[in-house]
Amino acid sequence: MRQQRILAAAALALAGILAFAQPAEGPKVVASTSWTAAFARAAGAGEIVTIAPLELRHPPEYELKPSDLAAVAGARFLVHSGYERFAKRLAETAGAEGLDVLAVYTDNLPSKFKVEARKLALAFGTLPAYEAWEKGFDAQAEAMRARVAAAYPVKRAVVHKYLATYAEWLGFEVVGTFGPGEGSPASLLELAKAEPVLVIDNYHNVSGRAVAEATGAPRVELINFPGRDGTRSIEDVFAYNELLLVAASRR
Repeated sequence: MRQQRILAAAALALAGILAFAQPAEGPKVVASTSWTAAFARAAGAGEIVTIAPLELRHPPEYELKPSDLAAVAGARFLVHSGYERFAKRLAETAGAEGLDVLAVYTDNLPSKFKVEARKLALAFGTLPAYEAWEKGFDAQAEAMRARVAAAYPVKRAVVHKYLATYAEWLGFEVVGTFGPGEGSPASLLELAKAEPVLVIDNYHNVSGRAVAEATGAPRVELINFPGRDGTRSIEDVFAYNELLLVAASRR
């Protein structure tokens, strides 16, 4: 796994350059987590202040500090998803400061991600920037899907529940799901009978170690939130997940 992380971090250099090469001209935005920040960045936001630290495995559990509330100063918008532990207090503070509070449905399925990012762009007044981003993202996402499909002649996978639609979009045949939490012996037996070639786990809510032991299939921990190993944008997330999936196919 350490070698995979090194490879992933190195390969993210190009994705990171693409994500940050354009000058920021959009509004200043406060984002609750790195995931909502990725939506704001795709939408064309300028300066983005992210509340939950990037290094957290599960950012929504972050406990808001009084000093975090100062981050709303000078911002125009707050973007959150609503399920963060600190979302209500942050939204109340932002509203009192005159910020527009916008909620997004967080999902990395490309069709859903684009709907939410476009919604933000309309609010930001940055639709041309979003549309330029969309073209590049569509090309990257389709190329990723093709390379992952080529790496798996057999596509039977058991998948963390929160990643099932993402795995289906990638072309996997989802023959079972698990999590969140540990499964019962009976559920593990059923997943083993499905004979998957891969276990797709969720880095932010790991539940598949016992599944991998029961099935004998390699396990990979995909990410939703940017932050792991230097990831920052949605492009980084897709590039990172692709590298992990392709590496797992060679085990």
